[in-house]
Amino acid sequence: MEEATWVRRLAILEPRGHRSMFGAVLIPPTAVDNCWGVAFMDAMGYPDMCGHATIGTVTTLVETGLVKPLTPEKDSTFDFKLHSPAGLIELEATMKGGRCYSIGFRTSLAYFVGSCQIDLRNGNIAQVNVAYGGQYYGFIDVSSVDLAIEPDHIDALIEAAIPVRAAVAETFNTIDKRIGSVPAVGNIVWTSSPKSHSADARNVPISQTGSFDRSPCGTATCARMATLTATGDLKVGQSFVNESILGTQYYGRVVGENSLVKNGIVPQVVGRAWLIAHSRLLLDDRDPLGLGYLIGGGTAVL
Repeated sequence: MEEATWVRRLAILEPRGHRSMFGAVLIPPTAVDNCWGVAFMDAMGYPDMCGHATIGTVTTLVETGLVKPLTPEKDSTFDFKLHSPAGLIELEATMKGGRCYSIGFRTSLAYFVGSCQIDLRNGNIAQVNVAYGGQYYGFIDVSSVDLAIEPDHIDALIEAAIPVRAAVAETFNTIDKRIGSVPAVGNIVWTSSPKSHSADARNVPISQTGSFDRSPCGTATCARMATLTATGDLKVGQSFVNESILGTQYYGRVVGENSLVKNGIVPQVVGRAWLIAHSRLLLDDRDPLGLGYLIGGGTAVL
């Protein structure tokens, strides 16, 4: 962030990336614990945690042989850890046929913050549930704005999230007296019932940059499980399958409680990722826009 922010701009912003692009910088292990490290980056800067980026990063480590199973069996499961700005992430890699099949990550804490009622532009009053799962999220039923979680509705969903985010910002400080000062809720998550019989819910998170998750979102899944646990709809040991706007799924589970914070849980999420390219990015010092740019609404850090 202090010495090489050009890397983030080059990789994330247009014309090489886009508003929803997410990146991960790999940090080689030291002799202390032999764990790889990662720093995440997006259009807003450097998030402490990202679930789908963790799954993609660890899949890359395993598929490229930078992290190897402890045994030579083609079908196996092995554990290891990854350093991140959010702390040490516990991981489980499942191998099938000698290839990485899935990655599970476990964080030490997700928790439900509280609920608030907001007035929508269409005259409806809706409830927003706020929770933390690595980032803060505000969950709201998509039916309250007469939309659906479908790719064709994404522009309207991004637009509809703007007043919701502003309304939550006005009331957020009044619904959380336990944990002191917390950031504004930048991520609004539209929720609905799932389309697949194998899922429990469907969602699409919208960030304050106007970006959205194509995946079910790992940290939002953690936060949603914390919310459901607090409301009594999910118990320790139970699973929660979250579906994305594209129909892909993450498999969550409440591993245990975390007594450090009220309504705190220990969440685990399992998902899959695939390598799609080996790319080389170029910067021409004659290019006035070489470090990148973004077109459109939303907040970004250039």
